[in-house]
Amino acid sequence: IKLLDKIEWLIQSLMKLAQIDAHSIKFNKEEIDCDELIKKVIEPFEIYMDLKDIQLEYEHSKETILYGDKQWILEAISNIVKNCLEHLDVGGILKIVIEDNPLYSEVIIQDNGKGIDPKDLPHLFERFYKGQNSHQNSVGIGLALSKKIIESQNGIITAENSYPGAKFIIHFYKETI
Repeated sequence: IKLLDKIEWLIQSLMKLAQIDAHSIKFNKEEIDCDELIKKVIEPFEIYMDLKDIQLEYEHSKETILYGDKQWILEAISNIVKNCLEHLDVGGILKIVIEDNPLYSEVIIQDNGKGIDPKDLPHLFERFYKGQNSHQNSVGIGLALSKKIIESQNGIITAENSYPGAKFIIHFYKETI
């Protein structure tokens, strides 16, 4: 059953990528409650985090409001969180910070794991790319899908090493009138 679940996830992810590439998805533009979003992102990983004693640090300013398609942004951030959690050791820390400024809303997802091999950084968001330290079950789809989702909603994503760990920075640019 585990293999069937993995195949189903892979097919769904590839279909989502194809739909985004073909511009056949209409993204909603709605106000997203940050606390609710992060709660939904973390929910499927709670048992895993508990078993590995991974601590979540979450902060955001109360005036921060994200705008975009709630379900798609949930998907994008979940893929990044999953990636971070796979590279954390027992007792690790996952930190999520959401901030706002006049130009963009920023989401930072950071772990205190081993970080990203410098050779992998330029290729991290490429479809089917598997890095030096990638999880054994990785197929190289999650981060590519996250990037497509974010870019389709007036955003950008970058990754860097934060010593210790990896840091993913997302900017959702505000609409100009």
